[in-house]
Formats: sequence, structure tokens, C-alpha cells
Amino acid sequence: MKKILLTLIIVSLSLAQVASDYTYTSAEATSLVGAVTANPGSEASLFHNPAGLAEIDYQLATFGAASIFGVSHSYLGVIVNTPWIGNLGIALQQSKTEQSGKTLSEEQSLGFSGGYFLQKDKNSQLSVGYSLNFLNWSLGRTAGITGDGSDGMAGASGSTVGIDIGFQAQLRGKHRVGAYFKNVNSPVLGKGESQQNLPRRLALGVSYTPYKGLITSLVFDRLLGYDTEVKSGIQYAFNEKLTFRLGIQSNPNRMGGGFRIHMNKYNLDYSLLTHPVLTVTQQISIGREL
Repeated sequence: MKKILLTLIIVSLSLAQVASDYTYTSAEATSLVGAVTANPGSEASLFHNPAGLAEIDYQLATFGAASIFGVSHSYLGVIVNTPWIGNLGIALQQSKTEQSGKTLSEEQSLGFSGGYFLQKDKNSQLSVGYSLNFLNWSLGRTAGITGDGSDGMAGASGSTVGIDIGFQAQLRGKHRVGAYFKNVNSPVLGKGESQQNLPRRLALGVSYTPYKGLITSLVFDRLLGYDTEVKSGIQYAFNEKLTFRLGIQSNPNRMGGGFRIHMNKYNLDYSLLTHPVLTVTQQISIGREL
């Protein structure tokens, strides 16, 4: 277990990419266009609703990488079960934008999450979750008169902490609702004229499982100050080793798709996500149940 975690950390740091408000982190979320707010707990719960962590009855280490409009993106996630404080998660995300070998912008995010049952019985369950995200953003030197940065202004950096809260409820193993509030504490980076308010987001979702292996989901996702995005997804477990996923979104119109291969406690996920103007986003992730 230690060797696996160490390898994942080294690989993650070497690729070191993410976006601060990317709503499709994880191959599962990408293929379902982010329609995972009310879905059963998985690695996606680390990034899209920590309340889902409460129902995960195994430990997991996962690593994922993507190309977002030509910019690399990677993450590392670990989920552990503890008998005294419930299920916990750790998520590391990083990104770097470079030009001609020079760093223009670099972001880092280290998140600690927890998910707990408020109520659970044979017919229903209610869970709550939280995420504490330690964020850091640094900028390189300006181009200057020469344009190569040699006589530009020095770079700057800033850090802050964002708090996310999530809820999920389930009835008879078929009907589920979920809510996810991102950056409820309204965190900011910088001071004065350089102050940057981090995005606040609210996602409300429902999902329905008519029978084992099939999950349909619908999510209304709103970034404060912007129009609501409507997202819908469906995933079907063809058998214990192969799962297919498909999603569609409005405002803007996007489509996602992908699959999971599960063998001997290992998961291999692949997904792609279209965009009406920009290039297709592809994402792959590898995970292992510990």
C-alpha cells in the first residue's frame, strides 16, 4: 500500500496540473458531464460532493490526468475508512501554464474531506460531507519591453482556504437527491486591486436506479453570476468488469462519454468531453481498492 501511494504521489507531482473551478474532475465526472452530485459514493465524491464519501466501504487510491483545451491537468485522490472519525479523503490538484519554457501561472490545491451518516436504516439514509481546500496561485514575471520576461515585473503569489459542504439522501436504494455548495466561505486571493474572488457554485441533483447496474442522473449547476447549466448522465454496468457512461449538458451544449474496466481491484477509466468551440477534453484515471 505504501509503495502504491508513493508512486501515485510522485507521478502526480511530475505532471502537476489542474484548474481551480473545473467541474469535471475525474474520468467518471467527465463522461457524465459533471452530473454526479447525487450519485453513489466514488472517487468523484472527493471533488463534487463529499457527502458521498460516507457510503464508501473500501479504501481507494486513484490518479488521473487530462488535457483541458491543450493544458495538462492531473489529480491524486486517497479515500480511507476510519472507525473513529468516519471516512476521510485527501485530494491533490495542480496546474501549470507555460510558454517557451517559462511558467506563466501555477495553481495548487490540497483538499481534506470527510463524509458522515446523519441517519441510516434499512429504507433510507442521510449523509453530510465537507471539504477544506488549501489553495495557492502564483504568477510568473510579466513579459516586459523585450517580451521574454528578462526586464518584466516580478511575479506574485497568494493563498487562501475554501470550504465546501455537501448533502445526500437516499430512499429504498433507488431514489437519491444531493446538494453541493462550493466555497461557501467566499474565499479571496490577493489584496486591493489584485483581489480575486474565487468562484462560488451550487449544484442540486437527483438520481434514479431502476435496477442494479443502471444509474440515471440530473443536475442543475449554477456558478454565481452566470446562468444555470443543466446536466444529465446515465451509466450502465454491463457486467462486473465493464461499465459504460454517457452524459449531455446545456449552456453550453456539451456531450461526454466513457467507460470503466474493473479487474482484480484495479480500475481503469477513460472519458472524453466535447465543447461547441474548443477542442475535445480527454481524461484517463487509474485506481486501486486497498
